[in-house]
Amino acid sequence: MLPRWRLAPLTVLLLGLIACSRSPFPERPNILLITVDTLRADHLSSYGYPRVTSPVVDRLAAEGLRFENPSVQWPKTGPSFASMFTATYPKDNGIVRKVGIPMPEKFRMLAEELKDRGYETHAVVSNGAVGSEFGFGQGFDTYLESWKSPPPTPGGDSTTAETVNELARAIIDGLDGSKPYFLWIHYLDPHAPYTPPEPWSDRFQDDEWFTPEPRIAIRADRDRQQMTAIGASQVLDGRDELAFYVARYDAEIAYTDHQIGSLLEAMDGNGLLDNTLTVFTSDHGESLGEHYYYFDHGRFGFQTCVRVPFIVHFPGVVPPGVDSEPVELIDLAPTLLEAAGVDLDDGRWMQGRSLSPRLWPPGDAPTEEPKYAFTEAGYGENRQWLKIVRDRRFKLTNATVPADQRWIGGPDVPWILYDLENDPDELENVAESFPAEFRRLRNVLRAWWDEAPFEVQVDEGTNAEPREMDEVTREQLKALGYLQ
Repeated sequence: MLPRWRLAPLTVLLLGLIACSRSPFPERPNILLITVDTLRADHLSSYGYPRVTSPVVDRLAAEGLRFENPSVQWPKTGPSFASMFTATYPKDNGIVRKVGIPMPEKFRMLAEELKDRGYETHAVVSNGAVGSEFGFGQGFDTYLESWKSPPPTPGGDSTTAETVNELARAIIDGLDGSKPYFLWIHYLDPHAPYTPPEPWSDRFQDDEWFTPEPRIAIRADRDRQQMTAIGASQVLDGRDELAFYVARYDAEIAYTDHQIGSLLEAMDGNGLLDNTLTVFTSDHGESLGEHYYYFDHGRFGFQTCVRVPFIVHFPGVVPPGVDSEPVELIDLAPTLLEAAGVDLDDGRWMQGRSLSPRLWPPGDAPTEEPKYAFTEAGYGENRQWLKIVRDRRFKLTNATVPADQRWIGGPDVPWILYDLENDPDELENVAESFPAEFRRLRNVLRAWWDEAPFEVQVDEGTNAEPREMDEVTREQLKALGYLQ
């Protein structure tokens, strides 16, 4: 018999049919948000990857609505989740460039809104970049940080998906069903270094997609390096084949996928997946040597780091399908708020817009009005970072800093247009070949960037001082390469 979480419960189906005309969502459903750090969409089987890395997530995708072309608003953990949970662009909320920028406690966040509407709010997170000292725990009744907990086995890793699940089980065992819940589970494992536990570590080594070339240059005189080579601390098992590291990354995904399956089975056993909206996504992807950029994210806005999976699963309520239009993750929070019964003005909350019109029914045909997705990235200061806009086919990047231009369009080339349909690897600047498309997207990007600063919604009178970073968090961020 198939587990219940893979079926459409009759009660949920009936609730969907009798929902009020304003929203097809049933009244106050449970909300389960599963995020996996550093997860590229194109390394999931459901997004066309040839290796079988994600059978559990693939089932969610097959039974739900899969967005084919999501874009994060900044390909770095802290800025990405700040944008996701406040539904604001980094240029307006000020959480940019790096981890460790405290989220002002006066900002209104998704969990606070749901808590105010009677939801239990709980989270288990495994990346110190969203530590409570940075303000990401706002609105949560429970906020468990795995790196501050003992590992499941002595000497083990407290950030593995197994640890996350152990902490999550403590929460789900305490849910009594008297209130709807919002549960956020964040797994870290695909993040570098790529060291999945046994027996997962060698799962894809030497398979039919493993090739001995190309090799990676190793700088033994450096601890870490991003461009053109890797440093000594990044070398695993003395290997220099790119395929070895890609296979390890894929094994991390497969291990995490298995643990997600275990979590869903445990929740189903407690009856916690009935009347539950499940969303699966990521904070950013990972560059695996493309554009000479190794095992990192945040510096550029290429699809390897910007395009992530985004799946909405609600059996009997959201019909299965694929939506190929661009979508932004700032739309996640208003979608969940509307599902919770919040009456949004014109479907908007902050700068995001509820995706409800795209859920019933899902559409795959181009629309008359083009949809755009905006992304910011890079290490440039004083707002001189990368600005990016894409539609269904084309993507335009504005790089004003010479250090960025060197790796994208070349010296003194500030505008780079890619034809994603025919050049998904983003190798050729086609601005001269498509002048009308270039001008259109340049005007759209400039208009978006030049808008008056958006006033982030705040709680008046809240002026808490930022908390000092916990030493355990500091050490974890050093191990992940975020801090020196």
